[in-house]
Amino acid sequence: MEQEKLQHLFGKISDGTATDEEMALYLRYCASAEQEGERMLPPPGTKGVEERMLEAIHQRTGRGKPRRMRWYWYAAAAMLTGLIALAVYLKPARHAARPALATAVQQDLPAGSDKAVLTLANGKKITLGTADDEALARQAGLRVYRSDSGEIVYEATGAGSGFHEIATPRGGQYRVVLQDGSKVWLNAASSLRYPATFTGSTRTVQLKGEAYFEIAGNARQPFIVQTPSQQVEVLGTHFNVNAYDDNTHTQTTLLEGRVKVSAGGNGLILRPGEQARLTHQGALSKAPADANAAIAWKNGYFIFNETYLTEVLQQLSRWYDVEADLKTIPTMRYNGVIPRNVPLSKALEMLEFTGGVKFSVNNNKISIRH
Repeated sequence: MEQEKLQHLFGKISDGTATDEEMALYLRYCASAEQEGERMLPPPGTKGVEERMLEAIHQRTGRGKPRRMRWYWYAAAAMLTGLIALAVYLKPARHAARPALATAVQQDLPAGSDKAVLTLANGKKITLGTADDEALARQAGLRVYRSDSGEIVYEATGAGSGFHEIATPRGGQYRVVLQDGSKVWLNAASSLRYPATFTGSTRTVQLKGEAYFEIAGNARQPFIVQTPSQQVEVLGTHFNVNAYDDNTHTQTTLLEGRVKVSAGGNGLILRPGEQARLTHQGALSKAPADANAAIAWKNGYFIFNETYLTEVLQQLSRWYDVEADLKTIPTMRYNGVIPRNVPLSKALEMLEFTGGVKFSVNNNKISIRH
């Protein structure tokens, strides 16, 4: 970008008159300059422009001020204009040759959507995301219906019984409001089994995959989430559980309240901003966590924070319902944000642009082109 144009752009950003497109243009320049290892060329007297851009962007999006991380303000521009900016850290080399943006994706796939299968206590299966009827089921003591916002809602009219299960396929997600008022968001390739009505001393559900929970408070009836490897006990709180079988560990991230995570006779208490990790070998530990990153999927984004490419492709494969050839994946880490509503080609294009690798998609399989 010519120095004169850059100075003019800086001036508009500084005085608050820059449009969304102009801010995105500047951010695109920053991303390109950083990728090439070039020095930024701000005009004199522009100290604090980054902070003013952040403030302006987040006033427009209605979001709170983010942590001071460079990829976050790239992402903020993406929220406004569709710009996707990623910073990539390559191991062992930091910089790699940028590939030409030739179309490497022979087969494109749309983003996932709201779809799931609801299995009732009597074994009846209802495909969600396609039916137009409001009332999905009526059983003794129970009414199940789809709300105006698209979530499944359980309304107790008496003493219902039996277990239900909602399962999302690869490329699907869904929301459900349980009989006690607790809300659950299911990520792709996940399932939740739960009683139609909670009548015992606990409110116990079984999860496979990933889900975000907002639990209705009830001190007399604790809420328990069981996965194949651990148990999470809460009274009333917001938290995320990532328990996919192909992950290296199970993650439980707490946003509000307090939870107890137990596994193999061990247990620990989480406070907001902490995450429990359980390895396949049974080691349970906790550490500070980026809660926003943990629930980004629920808010419509992929957020990568020093995330290895293998895990990036695992997440993409679940959402776009493809396979990923992980055997030849180079050791690379990504930081950045990609909206979950873009087609697969756009997501891979940004990974190509920043990472020095090319992808192809054939027969529903992502692989590296050499």
